[in-house]
Amino acid sequence: MVTSVREVKEMIRSLFEEAFNTGNMELVDRYVAESYLDHSTFAAPVPGVDGFKQRIQNLKLSFPDLVFKVDDIIVEADRVAFRWTARGTDTGGFLGRPPTGKPVELAGMNMERISDGKIAEHWSFPDNLSLVQQLGFAPAAGSESG
Repeated sequence: MVTSVREVKEMIRSLFEEAFNTGNMELVDRYVAESYLDHSTFAAPVPGVDGFKQRIQNLKLSFPDLVFKVDDIIVEADRVAFRWTARGTDTGGFLGRPPTGKPVELAGMNMERISDGKIAEHWSFPDNLSLVQQLGFAPAAGSESG
């Protein structure tokens, strides 16, 4: 069971880097609570471990070369906040749209609640505007719209 600050940081890095980058679903089983709730803008399709796994699979379908990096982690009591950067190429189509073939870089911040050594709740705050601009779904800042 994850108990120390060091172990929590290792859990976050393992889950959000290795599981997202390689698809290692054993890490999801190890670190995500069965009762997991996702409060994010693009929430997991169902609650629990299965929802977390589906989120990874959906992202890997849209961005097969996805590379997720945890940049900073802060642990306080049962909460973990971390800043992350993700890079990938939209070759699978994102949000049901045809693939653009465009590379993207996305930054964001997460908050996780830890219970019994596992992630029980999740909030994610990605820079969605930047993502849709990079994919060409919205005009870039400073561009003219007509």
